[in-house]
Parts: sequence; structure tokens; C-alpha cells
Amino acid sequence: MQGAQRTLKTCTPTRSSPTASKDFRMQVPRETRVGVKHTSASTMLSRQVDYIKVNGVPSLLFCDMAEISCGSEALSVWNSKADNGGEVADTRVEGDAGNELLIKLPYAGADLTVHLLFYPHEPWMAPEMSFSDTLFSASITSKDLEEQVPSLSEWNILADDMLAQLVHQLLQLYRRYQLDRLEEDEILLIQYQSLLKALNIGEGDIEISVSSPEQPSSLLVRLPLSLQDVPLVLVDATSTTPTTLLQVDFPGRQGVFVPKLHLSRGVESLIGSASSLALPAVPPGICLMDYVERIMELLEDKVQKTIHSFEARKQFIAEVLCQFACAVVEYDAERFNNIVLMLEVKDFHFLVFLTLGPTFPQKVPQVVLQSLYHNNAQGPISKELTDLKHSPPWKPETMVKQIMEVILANISSFQMTSTRNSTSRRLV
Repeated sequence: MQGAQRTLKTCTPTRSSPTASKDFRMQVPRETRVGVKHTSASTMLSRQVDYIKVNGVPSLLFCDMAEISCGSEALSVWNSKADNGGEVADTRVEGDAGNELLIKLPYAGADLTVHLLFYPHEPWMAPEMSFSDTLFSASITSKDLEEQVPSLSEWNILADDMLAQLVHQLLQLYRRYQLDRLEEDEILLIQYQSLLKALNIGEGDIEISVSSPEQPSSLLVRLPLSLQDVPLVLVDATSTTPTTLLQVDFPGRQGVFVPKLHLSRGVESLIGSASSLALPAVPPGICLMDYVERIMELLEDKVQKTIHSFEARKQFIAEVLCQFACAVVEYDAERFNNIVLMLEVKDFHFLVFLTLGPTFPQKVPQVVLQSLYHNNAQGPISKELTDLKHSPPWKPETMVKQIMEVILANISSFQMTSTRNSTSRRLV
């Protein structure tokens, strides 16, 4: 069936400046043109962007910094989904600005920007394209587009996932281009191959960007940090797939590198933020794989300490429940971070707040007494006990016994202090 044809520009032009272009011809079925005849380009682009909002930008390891811009309006991609991309928030495509999309894709620590130009009077036609990476643009042939970006020849704007398909295929084309260029850098190629082999990961787990006049070489690798032994409650259920990414920049060709760690919210909720982790220094002459092994040891140690702390808190809370079940006011039944008791000594009633930190049992529990009767200007009178005896190897019953002994040793003085400093008396 005979259809309209258009030239797709795969260099880096502006709309008003003359550019060299590479032709890739396609035919658009008449039924497709009829189907979109009465539908505005902005409406169709809105639907395409909404699809990415729900399903994410495919094929990216690190996309919480990705952006889709329509004219002057930036549509940020939030809440990284490490396995299938990010989520676009508050997308609107209005007026003439809806005829253009600027898609900034973070790749291997750098950015690849794709400029898509749609024609409002022919919305059934695939967009013209240009790229921020001029070397990549210059390397693309019509055969590359025909074989590796089939969505261009099969363009159907009525399909909600059409734009997502195009972005995915362009990313795969860019990945192949970078891997081809990798052959030019022997040192970087060795580093890349050693990571694949030693970490037992696939090519999809590493993004690599070979140096260009604009920027040095860099790579982004998804570290195979296992969380299978971690209780589900410790991983943020509202976050996306827990992911650990290591970005490595190579400022020169001597094998020197600069590491940077990126953690998804799920991993941060487990072991803390990347900024709180002290990465090992990079010794002179160390190979990348040896350094990555040190990073893996650091992360695995943090995970094991987190699991150990959870189990220790769980056993401690269970022991308190066993000994003082009738005195329990409330406790954290998920992460076992705290428990509140109401106790009585010589007709003096008071609350005991026991708080276990994320480093328990290495760190002593926090014990706070609070009077049920007395207030001051700040609220109920309370006192934190600081003279606790504690040793991490102790069994839970020993820890509870030591805490209760300290409470009994301090309760009389706390009662007198509460009475003396009280500005009002509460009715219980």
C-alpha cells in the first residue's frame, strides 16, 4: 500500500539550521493515517508520555534523573525502577510545545539526550530524531535504523507503548555503539570483561561510555548484592526494586578511576544512604575488580549486621514480653525497635520507654522513665538512665535483668525529682 514518506535526521541539528541527514524511508498504512486523522498530535504524545509514566523508561540502570521535556516544560522521571525504568510525574503536553520531546537519558554516569520532532499535521509519521552524542549520530546508518529500530518502520501512534518501544530500541542501538567503541580502549575492555566474569552478571547489568572529546570514559554496574536472607519488613515496601549501582569514572587512560555508589530507596532503608557509607580509598595501582570486591564485602557486611541486629531486637522484645506481658503498653511488632511498659514501685506508677537502635546489640538500649503524675513546662517529667551495664554478647534475659536493676536503683530519686520539679499533677 502506498503511503507518505519522510526523512529521519539522525545527526544533531536545530530546527532552523541546515544539517546533513541520513535517509530512512518508511511507508505508513492508510488505515493508520485515517485512525489518527481527527486526533491531535499533543493528545497522542500525552498518551505516549503517560504510558512511560506508568511503565517506566526501559533498559536503563539508573533513571531517577531522567527527564522528558516538552518545549519549555520539564517532565521529571521520578522513583527509579531499576529493572524497567522510572516513573514520569505530572505530565502535560499542550499546544505547539507538544510537537517536540527532549528525552534526557542517564547512561553510564553521563547523559544521552534524544530530540524527537513530531509534525502536528502528520501525526501518523515517525518523528525526526537528533542526539546529543555527535559521534553516535555520525555512526548511524539507514541500515542500522532499519534493522535495530524497527519501530520507525512500524510506527503506530495509536499504540500506547510506541514511544517506549522507540526509546528502548534507541538505547539498545546506543549500547551496541558503545560496546563497539570499547574495542578501542584495551585497558577499559579488560576492566569490563573482568567485571562480567567475576561478578557473574550479564551485559545488561553494565552500562559503559567510552571517552569522547566532551567527556571521559565511565561505567555503571549493577552489583549483585543478595537480599534473599533479609526479612521483608526491613525493605521499604513502598520503594521500587532494591538496587545497588556503582558508577566508575576514568579521568585518563592510565587505569585510574573514581568510584561513586548509588543505592535505591529499598537498599537505603536497609543499610543507610550511600553518603553515610565510607567507601574504601582507591590505592594506587589497584585494578577495578579488586576494588569492586572490597565494595561487595563492605555492603554484604552491612547487610549481615542489619539482619543480626533485627534478630537480636526481636529476641530482646520477646524476652521483655515474656517477663512483663501484663505491663506492656505498646511495642513495635514489625521491626522491634521499641517497647513501652507501665510499672509500679511502692505505689508510684511510671512508664518505661525502651528503644533499640539499628546497631543493637552493639549499642546500649535507650531507657527513659516517665512519671504518670507529674508535668513541667515541657510536658510529662522524664529521665533517661545513663548508667546501664551492657555487653553485646549477653543473652536477652541478662540484658533485661540488668536494665530492671538499674530502674529499681533509680526509681526513688526519680520519684522525688518528679515531685519537686512538677508544676502540675496529672490525674491518672
